[in-house]
Amino acid sequence: MLDYQNRECARLRQTQTSGRTIRVFFAIWPSNTVKRQLYSLSEKLEVICSGQRVRAESIHLTLVFLGEMRASELDAICLAANNVKVPAFTFIVDGTRYWKSNRVVYAATSEVPPELSDLVESLKANLAANRFAFDHRDFTPHITLVRKVKPYVLPKSLSSFERPIIWPVREWMLVKSEQASDRSVYTPIKRWALVSDSEINTTL
Repeated sequence: MLDYQNRECARLRQTQTSGRTIRVFFAIWPSNTVKRQLYSLSEKLEVICSGQRVRAESIHLTLVFLGEMRASELDAICLAANNVKVPAFTFIVDGTRYWKSNRVVYAATSEVPPELSDLVESLKANLAANRFAFDHRDFTPHITLVRKVKPYVLPKSLSSFERPIIWPVREWMLVKSEQASDRSVYTPIKRWALVSDSEINTTL
């Protein structure tokens, strides 16, 4: 774990000294087990919807999108995010939806965990307090699985699952997004652990 943290710190310093703008967002990333389940689902959807599935390593849930910013601002953004204290939670993926305007099929939940909503609102509040620009649109949790989908109505078996995917969420992160020739490449910059209820109570 320490070695991984050291690599992230080195990556942060390297990005900050690059003297350029970068595209960043806050997100949660699935564990390997959950990632495999979501990718298996995307394979089925790709066949049905005739779209292009998201690469396994790119599957994520966006919390707050900041967009283009100066690399030199990363320290201040991380300091603002340090103030966010939210307990760990479980995200239950129990269906898929078709987003017509964006031509994507995404995994969704029928009940948003209050801790997830609190995480997003706390992030937005701390970013706003420090005058950082970000996407202010209402938060609708979605995990994009297939892109470039033709107009389609999902079968009931995929609109709602009999056996949902259980995603234990224990951390969130700041991520850099870069565009390759045919895909987006995501690189974690910094991670934050979600806290236990006892840790929340001791700070009150």
